[in-house]
Amino acid sequence: MFFRETRENEEDIRRMFCEAREKMRRRITLKKKSDPGQFAIPCTMQGIEFPHALCNTGASVSILPRVMADHLGLQIGNALVPVDFHVLDIKLNWNSSLLLRRAFLSTVGAVCNLQTNQLCLTLIDPNDHYDPIPIKKPQTISRRINDPSIIAACHCRDE
Repeated sequence: MFFRETRENEEDIRRMFCEAREKMRRRITLKKKSDPGQFAIPCTMQGIEFPHALCNTGASVSILPRVMADHLGLQIGNALVPVDFHVLDIKLNWNSSLLLRRAFLSTVGAVCNLQTNQLCLTLIDPNDHYDPIPIKKPQTISRRINDPSIIAACHCRDE
């Protein structure tokens, strides 16, 4: 038997088994939560309103369309917030949104509570909370493998 070759006796093995079983009993299994969505805040830049500036906790850069590069000075409520933007030369209209990165979130003292799905900019207004934008799940269309439109699309790519 394997246990005879070890230094532990049956008493030690029983004690270790009981300890392991007790740890498993105390283990907490959390329920999986759905994606909380994306937090967006309203802000103004030189009189131009951005109703949904995206606050992205995973972004390492703040993005701004080139058309707005001359109009810097981000304002949220009564606060003027210094932000370093990476300017993209893309064709967007004035209503286009901004992407605000972690440095911005740190500057405004952002507290992102994913349990209650709220974002608070504590250094601007600790009593004001922003809710996430609801996620629109893409509609999936089930097609059979022998669907002619799928076969035609595959053949067109090969030619």
